[in-house]
Amino acid sequence: MKSISLKVTIWSVAALAISLAVFLLIAASVIGKSTIENLTQANQQLFRYALAVYHSDGKAGLARYMRELNQSGGTHYSISDASGYDLESGEDHSKLIRVSVGKDRPYHGEHDQLTMGLRSDDGGYIWISTFVGPSTILFAPFYILLLVTVVVLYWLVTMYITRPVRQLANVVDRFGAGELTARATPRSKDEIGNLGRSFNAMAERIHTLLTTERQLLQDVSHELRSPLARLTFEAEMVRRTTDRDAAATRLRHEIERLSELVGTLIDMARAEGDPGEVEIEALCLNDLLLVTAEDCEVEAQAAGCNINVNAPEETNLQGNAELLRRAIENVLRNAIRYAPPESAVEVRLEREEHRARITVRDYGPGISEKLRERIFDPFFRADASRDERTCGLGLGLAIARRAVRVHHGDITAANASPGALLTITLPLHPEVQ
Repeated sequence: MKSISLKVTIWSVAALAISLAVFLLIAASVIGKSTIENLTQANQQLFRYALAVYHSDGKAGLARYMRELNQSGGTHYSISDASGYDLESGEDHSKLIRVSVGKDRPYHGEHDQLTMGLRSDDGGYIWISTFVGPSTILFAPFYILLLVTVVVLYWLVTMYITRPVRQLANVVDRFGAGELTARATPRSKDEIGNLGRSFNAMAERIHTLLTTERQLLQDVSHELRSPLARLTFEAEMVRRTTDRDAAATRLRHEIERLSELVGTLIDMARAEGDPGEVEIEALCLNDLLLVTAEDCEVEAQAAGCNINVNAPEETNLQGNAELLRRAIENVLRNAIRYAPPESAVEVRLEREEHRARITVRDYGPGISEKLRERIFDPFFRADASRDERTCGLGLGLAIARRAVRVHHGDITAANASPGALLTITLPLHPEVQ
């Protein structure tokens, strides 16, 4: 069976039927026995009273008593002598006596008749009671109606339970067919609702990864096309030009640009890898910041600016020194790239409770409101012509954000008026603060 609703309904009805059968068996063995004992005691009392009336008032008194007793109509009572003849009517009851007297259970005759026979202590008289019960066929419509009602109720319940499963299955099919925006709409807080929310989280992650991968492939193909075309042109010029040294210099320059692009892509892949594989160690953020600023000093001098570092309080944390160094270096290089000549790039380290904050500010053109988040996208350039001049690839800040987020931190950008202000926030380990 392919339908969960049908399976649940069938098994529920089967369980109900089995429970009812067990209940009837127990009732037949326990309740039936006690009922027979009660009937036997009641008939013994009626039998003794009938004999007392017969001995005191004779057949006439017995006849009056028996007529009063049989007026209800549900049960017929009679009393016979030892030979089986009715004391009142003289009718022969010997056949009923043979099948009912001395038996553990009442005799079940035709038309749902139950006959119980008792013999007096001296053996001279026999009491016969015959109960005519209603036929079980009369209750058949009620049984059928009850069964249909139970089946309908179970079906409605199972439909209510399995409807979210069918909806989730439909969403999974759509997602598997390529509709990456398909999402479940869980309303309950039970296991099915939790499954829907887990699927949504998984689908969102897959959607993000696939979208990022597609965008990355498009951007990489676009970025590789230009340096490869220039490499081809420069290689052809080496063959034709007489100034081979200048052509070789341009060729090497294009090769370095291509190598830088490949290297930054590898760094992005490492930053987005499994955080559990990143080596974590105790490090001093002040020393890391000073060393990184010293490494960038050559570029700052070439751009006609300088780097001012302000880190008054020693700050320690748990992290990967290389990833953090690369993140800070990319932010510094980005600030140097847009810093005007004879200006300063200001770097400040502050500690606030359980986190460290690094701010990098330049006095360049700043960042517009619309571009504050986009500057962290891979290959994004706020000014394409200016990035071509400075040989930027649009990957530095993207790598920085990924490296910071590996450490459960974040990086944000703001307009400092004038210039741009980038803030790196990192959580501090309680044991090394």
